[in-house]
Amino acid sequence: MASLTISAGPNTDIWRKPPHADVWNGTYVILTLAVAPTAGASSGALQNFVSAKASFTFPWSEQYDQAGLLLSFRPTDSSSDPSTAPPKWIKTGIEFYNGHPMLSTVAAAPWADWSVAPLTVSSPAAETWTTITIEKAVDEHGVSLWVYLVLDSGEKVALREICWVYGDKPEHWTLEVSAMAARPQKGATSDLKVEVKGFEVKWAE
Repeated sequence: MASLTISAGPNTDIWRKPPHADVWNGTYVILTLAVAPTAGASSGALQNFVSAKASFTFPWSEQYDQAGLLLSFRPTDSSSDPSTAPPKWIKTGIEFYNGHPMLSTVAAAPWADWSVAPLTVSSPAAETWTTITIEKAVDEHGVSLWVYLVLDSGEKVALREICWVYGDKPEHWTLEVSAMAARPQKGATSDLKVEVKGFEVKWAE
């Protein structure tokens, strides 16, 4: 399966923490049909979102090196610059933290919180691919998004449920899905190179 490479320079991140940290200068690539012919549309009405999936690999080495899926939520009637931080967002994938690659999810609405779980791999040099999917889920309690790690067998390992997404007039929000990478370390001397494959977004008809 073909892959593409995205790069993130030093001192880049997507992060938001009170009282005043609001960083939105990581690399995020909206993979259009021209780039990923089987990807599906990368943006649409939040209510129509079904799922997003992609696989990532990169040679992590610096604290907070990261790559994954990025979901950006903007009011449908907004005329804001799309290069500016959206009021709400979710990023999930791999983040190198305290010497170990971690499965990482950050959800910001408006402030961010962060969860991590160990990712067991032999070596980044082995070009180990990690596949993440985010899926809309409905049960007797309501509607949410679930984040999963997808194993080589196809089994999905639950990482996190995010419940605020559909709680604030979801019919008034547009969702954009992209691949992201960031290298927050200011002292890094090179760009982070991330390979992405299998990017796929599904919407209800």
